[in-house]
Amino acid sequence: MVIPFKLVALVLGVACGGMGFVGVIHATTPSQNIVQATKCDLAIPSKMEVERTTTNINTQRFLNKIATDLDGKFKGYAVILTGADGRRLGFRRAGWAVDPCESDSDGEAFDLDTETAIGSVTKLFTTVAVLKVTTDSNRIERTPMTAYLPFRWRRMAHPYYETVTTATLLQHKAGFKRDGDGEHISTRLSKGRELNTPIGTRTYSNTTIGIFHFLYARYAFLSPYHETEVKYQNSPIDTYNTEIQKRTSHYFNLGLYKRIFLPLEISATCDPRESRFPPDRNKYFPFHNVARSYSSRTDQSGRLLSNVTLNCAPGGLYMSTKDLAKFMSALDDPQFLDHRQRDRMINNGNADNLFGFWTRSGAEDGRSFVHNGYRGEGDDASIAWVIRFPSGDHAVFTANSPAGDADVDATLIAAYNDARL
Repeated sequence: MVIPFKLVALVLGVACGGMGFVGVIHATTPSQNIVQATKCDLAIPSKMEVERTTTNINTQRFLNKIATDLDGKFKGYAVILTGADGRRLGFRRAGWAVDPCESDSDGEAFDLDTETAIGSVTKLFTTVAVLKVTTDSNRIERTPMTAYLPFRWRRMAHPYYETVTTATLLQHKAGFKRDGDGEHISTRLSKGRELNTPIGTRTYSNTTIGIFHFLYARYAFLSPYHETEVKYQNSPIDTYNTEIQKRTSHYFNLGLYKRIFLPLEISATCDPRESRFPPDRNKYFPFHNVARSYSSRTDQSGRLLSNVTLNCAPGGLYMSTKDLAKFMSALDDPQFLDHRQRDRMINNGNADNLFGFWTRSGAEDGRSFVHNGYRGEGDDASIAWVIRFPSGDHAVFTANSPAGDADVDATLIAAYNDARL
């Protein structure tokens, strides 16, 4: 007897990206009772590896806590735990860098080499770059910020900023509020107290670190930078601003490459939309395995975040978890960063005076030094955390979707407390 065709709905299966279910409908006969698998049915990739356990940390316990609390909370993520000696202890990675349901991809696992936007963690690179060219503490503490601004901006700057120094900037005490409301830096400088918060008050600010791009260019490349200023000094102000920013971007990126990326043998990219042979502003950071950013763990359509400012600005870098961990380890290497400079970033003195890092309580044996980053467009985003624990061990976390209900900061500290020996 011939059985009529009938519709069979498949209601079991692994979702695209691991969430929900796949509803695939097929016409079947007795001899055709197998439903074709799709690329959306791929199992969510994950891996955990314990490489070492030290006298301070039980690596397995740390990673178990991470997996329990963070698996299934992100499209993809990776965590690396590194010992106080700079050697890796272990890692956990899970999820997708590119969802397999994307029409132009069969899926890419999120791994330690996956590059994703690290947002404001980029500010730590700016801080280190400035410290490496300002070894004279008097220059840091006493030189007014305005002395290193582009010449025409210097004349526009409000007298309010005459007391702001390099140190004040690095401590987030320069009097700038968090964001600049879309106004050009030169405009914000001209407004002074009218727009900003009191000088000397530690307030997180994107403007602060943006100004460092200009200061760094003068610190490290004064002569060629000055040539650009002279060339455009009589141009319309918009032309002057545009050309100054172009040269600033060039010299800032060159400085990062020469002073940080090259000696550490790490890399990043500024704009993932660029090809492997990008234009001048991006040539120092080769294009690698870049993750797309998603709105949530269930999102099946990600995007490459655009390079809005065109210059690897405060939240501009895409970087892998592996290379970010190498950078964190290098902060303790005196051949890379003089310990007197490192102590400006990481010490147990007055937390209000730290350069770059912020502090967190919660660790049972002291306070931790942290920085996090968020970069997004619309609902799509990527996030990053770096944290140095009281023991000197540190962890690096990156993900290519927002945290949602996951508390990354608290989880990293709780995992550290669980793992302490």
